[in-house]
Amino acid sequence: MQFLGTAAADAMPGPFCECWICQEARREPARNRLRSLFLLDEENIIDCGPDLAAACMKWQVNLSSLKNIFLTHTHEDHLCVSNAGLLIMSRTRAGVPVDLYLSHEAYETLSDSHERLGSPYAHLDAVKSVDRAVVRFHPVTLFQPFTVDGYQVFAVPTTHHVSERERAINYLFTLPDGRTLLYACDTGIYPSESVEALAGRAIDILIMEATFGSRTDNDITSHLNATAFLRQLDTFGARAIITERTKVYATHINHKHEFNHEQYQAFFDERAPLPVVVACDGLMVD
Repeated sequence: MQFLGTAAADAMPGPFCECWICQEARREPARNRLRSLFLLDEENIIDCGPDLAAACMKWQVNLSSLKNIFLTHTHEDHLCVSNAGLLIMSRTRAGVPVDLYLSHEAYETLSDSHERLGSPYAHLDAVKSVDRAVVRFHPVTLFQPFTVDGYQVFAVPTTHHVSERERAINYLFTLPDGRTLLYACDTGIYPSESVEALAGRAIDILIMEATFGSRTDNDITSHLNATAFLRQLDTFGARAIITERTKVYATHINHKHEFNHEQYQAFFDERAPLPVVVACDGLMVD
């Protein structure tokens, strides 16, 4: 498992920004962050954003065997439809389909968009991929477990709103080796229904967004800042969603605050109830 990208929507450095965080990232490429992507293995990935091809080149990841994409929501940094066109450009896959798991609301959004495009856009490679069933949509039902190629999957709602009808979903995976991983991105403070559904799970790995760092003025029903991240950890601990053995990672970090990587890590080292690793691009999860 590997973090292929750990940034929020604006990447780091933001191409149109010269704040000190972005300037530092320009001077030191190791501080660069591509937009959030997480590789479960070379057959399964979470989200499919605009930096997918760049991330695979940077980290020498081969997705020619990709089977499944687990989509959190349809914001552009998590879903780039042009990636669907890359599938039919492959010389070796020969039309082998990829299955895209998503919420019912996200499915309606993509289906409506595909229908509105219609015949004038039939030449687009992404449209061809859908028309040829090279990309297949699978709406998932919240709070109902399902199995995908050895992974047991359980989807829960978040408070991160995409549109009037869609909000992001998060996934709890039971891995083939029996460990459990909760991928909590994008989200603000979890709704009570999700907390109750996960209570007592004692998950092994928690990967959670920490978008707004040192800021305290953002809407924490949409994205977490560092303080809200700790508040969520406290809630998860009180409900036995996590334990002292849980490995915790922070991801989906933007530049609109006053923590660089080391300062963010120091914040968690000083205040978190259990160790938190501020993820960087390329970090492997054993």
